[in-house]
Amino acid sequence: MAEGILGLGSSQLNQELLDKLKDAERVARVKPIEDQLNSITEEGGESDTLKSITDQVNQFLESVKPFDLFVKGGVNAFDQKVANVTGTSAVFDAVDVGQISEGTTEVFIEQLAKKDVYQTNTFADKKAVVATSSSIDINGKTFTTQGEDFESLAQVINDEGSITATYDSVANTLTINDGVNGDVVFSTDGKTYSDLATDIDADVNFSSSIPAKPISGDMLTLNQPGKPVYQSDIKVSNDDIVDATGGTITINVDGVDKEFTINADTTYGDLIAEINLDEELDAKLSSEGRLSISHKDKETDITVTESLTTETLGMSRGEKFSTEGLTYEELAKKINNNSSYTANVESVGENQNRLVIKSSESGLENAITITQTGVDLGLNEASNHTVSAQNMKATVDGIDYDVSSNVIVVDGGLKITAVEKNEPGEFSSISIEKDVSTVEPLLQDFVSQYNALISVIDDELYSSESSIEDKSTLRTVVEGIKDKLFGSYGDDKLSIFNFGFEVDKNGVLSLDSTKFNEAMEDDISALKDLFIGAAESPGLGTDLKEYVDSLDSFDGLLTKYEENMNSRKESLQEDVDSAQESLDSRYALLAQQFASYGAVIAQFENQFAGLKMMIEQSISGN
Repeated sequence: MAEGILGLGSSQLNQELLDKLKDAERVARVKPIEDQLNSITEEGGESDTLKSITDQVNQFLESVKPFDLFVKGGVNAFDQKVANVTGTSAVFDAVDVGQISEGTTEVFIEQLAKKDVYQTNTFADKKAVVATSSSIDINGKTFTTQGEDFESLAQVINDEGSITATYDSVANTLTINDGVNGDVVFSTDGKTYSDLATDIDADVNFSSSIPAKPISGDMLTLNQPGKPVYQSDIKVSNDDIVDATGGTITINVDGVDKEFTINADTTYGDLIAEINLDEELDAKLSSEGRLSISHKDKETDITVTESLTTETLGMSRGEKFSTEGLTYEELAKKINNNSSYTANVESVGENQNRLVIKSSESGLENAITITQTGVDLGLNEASNHTVSAQNMKATVDGIDYDVSSNVIVVDGGLKITAVEKNEPGEFSSISIEKDVSTVEPLLQDFVSQYNALISVIDDELYSSESSIEDKSTLRTVVEGIKDKLFGSYGDDKLSIFNFGFEVDKNGVLSLDSTKFNEAMEDDISALKDLFIGAAESPGLGTDLKEYVDSLDSFDGLLTKYEENMNSRKESLQEDVDSAQESLDSRYALLAQQFASYGAVIAQFENQFAGLKMMIEQSISGN
């Protein structure tokens, strides 16, 4: 390589040299900070170690929980019970094991509670609009069919029985006989029910008319005795005037009348607000816009009487569902929106469907009475009331129960679910007794988890290679656990060492099964008092659970340690980023300066090369 005038070749001012200088400085300035950061974040570092310790703390906590006075579910290791069940008519469960009485409970199921179930007559298309019913009065009797159908009309007339009717679809005639005046034939060709009523009424032996349509329009009314509610037939809005000429609405609760005055400018919104001021009543507009009034508890019976001057609200008992313009599917969905009922369109055969309506809950309180207005879906036919609601009747230890549900709770916590009827002489039973067989295995697990936790922490406390920064926190954790574990409890100031627990010279805890079982047989109440205690004097397990549970809770020792570690990690990361940024900036500037120096040196070298050539030419010319 050619030497420059300063003894330095321009090619030596390159990036490779700068990178070597930068790497050397990075080792001195950045890497020490990175090493501190890596000691926290790398695999097996401080963060992983703290997580391992926290996980072991939580495992130890789980082993302590069965000996906590306030254990979730309310049943500690000393209150466990075992049950022996006979029979198949009832299923037994525990609402609160601690409250269940020991002994045998016998159950006889006379009948199961059932839901009310109704079905409509069949229809082909579930997406078809629900057909409006048509009615005609003849001789004081009303006959209703689904739509205007003369063949169906003849059938319902015959079903009623006071007169007879025959329909001839070929001749388009309806023959009526009142049993006195013989057959009278009426033409149906091209006629409506209204036309037919006019023709029949013209005969001296008959009277006939078309009944007025109800103000409610076509609807189903579903009523349950256990959920009394009154609704209006008409649909209104909050801003509508109730009655411009005034009147009253009277609501009777437990024999007491509550009267609400309607003035000329009273709106439904005003009326609802006034009714709701009464602490016993609840008023609103239903989803269909009907005035709806019930007791606030939804169970107490009420009666509603309207005394308006010109308007008629049609207040009557039951939930009202309009059928006008709805398909069968839409009607089912509307009924389903009320939590007291379920409704579904069921396919029961080829091109045959039924709307099935059920009470959501079983029992006589939830029995359904269905009223059809303007429609006839067959819901009032006895054969379509497929299941009648009934209560569950049972005898439990000689006590008779007649309730709406198949589930009862006795003895403060024994849940009995009736599933089938008993035959005379049969019964189901459950025998309950205390079970302390799990106490020793649970304590052996407690001992194992304690030793595992102490071992994990000791490995960090006494290791020169430990990644733990704050060992004093771990010492405090161990001291707190040992203080609770080896303390004295109860009036007799007993400790675990009175019941077969031992600690060897290495601090390892163990439980001598023989000594423990002897001590438990001699005085299990003292053992329970030691571990469980009472609200005013918590035992070892209760105290220890509270302490261990607090370690990784808000402001707990391990929580604070983790927060401080994360704070150090963030600070170190900022320091690494800052040092690296400073280093990068410094060497970027040096690279620019070296580039400038290289250009100057190259210029001098070029000038020197020209001078050198002139000298050499001068010498060679001589």
